[in-house]
Amino acid sequence: MNKATLAACLATAFACPVLASAQTAPAAPASAPSLGAVLAATPGLSLTGYVATTYTHFDTSTPAQRQFDTTQNGFTLNQASLTAAYLPTSGFGASVTLLGGNDATYLPGGSQLGVENAFVQYAQGNLTLLAGRLPTLAGMEVVSPIANNEISRSLLFFDLEPIYHTGVRASYAVNGALTLSGGVNDGFNRASPVSGASKTVELGASGSPTKMFSYSVAYYYTGTSSYYNSSVLSKEQLLDLVGNLNATDALSFGVNVDLVTKDNYNGLATGSGKANGVALYANYAINDQYSLSGRGEYLDDKQGLVSGTLGQANKLKELTLALNYAPVKNVKLSAEVRQDKSDLAIFDGGSKDKQTSLELLAAYSF
Repeated sequence: MNKATLAACLATAFACPVLASAQTAPAAPASAPSLGAVLAATPGLSLTGYVATTYTHFDTSTPAQRQFDTTQNGFTLNQASLTAAYLPTSGFGASVTLLGGNDATYLPGGSQLGVENAFVQYAQGNLTLLAGRLPTLAGMEVVSPIANNEISRSLLFFDLEPIYHTGVRASYAVNGALTLSGGVNDGFNRASPVSGASKTVELGASGSPTKMFSYSVAYYYTGTSSYYNSSVLSKEQLLDLVGNLNATDALSFGVNVDLVTKDNYNGLATGSGKANGVALYANYAINDQYSLSGRGEYLDDKQGLVSGTLGQANKLKELTLALNYAPVKNVKLSAEVRQDKSDLAIFDGGSKDKQTSLELLAAYSF
């Protein structure tokens, strides 16, 4: 046997077991795709969130007229929020926002973890349909501190405006200057229907006629409700107006007006209770990192309907000044000083007519 024949035989002898082993060996398990890969491979799918914490100090022992910042002197984990959303421009989608922290206690159940909003969406052309727990159409300010220029929320946000609704909504974009909305829901900040209450109807219009100006109008009506004075079921109405003006690239102004009426406001069939408020805003971007903002408010609670003085007229005013600093893209650091004043002594357990606060905020978004 020559060398070439011997080499071929040896090669065949050694190759056969190797081939047999390769054919019978189990395949290596496929690795699961990373979250980033899933998000990148699914257009319209997003996962976002933020964490926000504050230090607050009040010159009163029992802070009043505040939606979230109610710690007298200390640090608070206000919000840890996570939103998973798949909202394609055409067809079905959904969005869920979970909220943890002290601010989540306003949600149903009063715990520090809950669902801020969750809804199913269907979009086709200029029409969008929503069903579930929806953010309100009313107001200048929102739950997330990332989107507000001040740390504390306004008197209007606390006393007059809802935060969410459970129901259905339809929106139609006529053009860039006008989007019309309408819906039916269970009322203001209700996770489920209230016994004896009727459904609430919402109507809205919003748009940006120019690059400098944007606006929104929201109207809510319910024939039998108890949001303004929970002890009386009667007709309630809210008209909310918002306008924003970008005077320059650095300077912007905003205004929010609320008009509220409630029939039989005190249960004695004595007519309508009314509360009207206006908030004015200004924001100046010093540079890419620093900005100054201010807010001034006036709330005329004609029958004490919303400020806790039912049957007694009360007027409230507040002034807030804030400095915002963004050292890097996803970080927001803010400092704020605010003073509230009331015609009647509603602060510190009813012993003072003024309240002053200092707040610091640190927030990270992703």
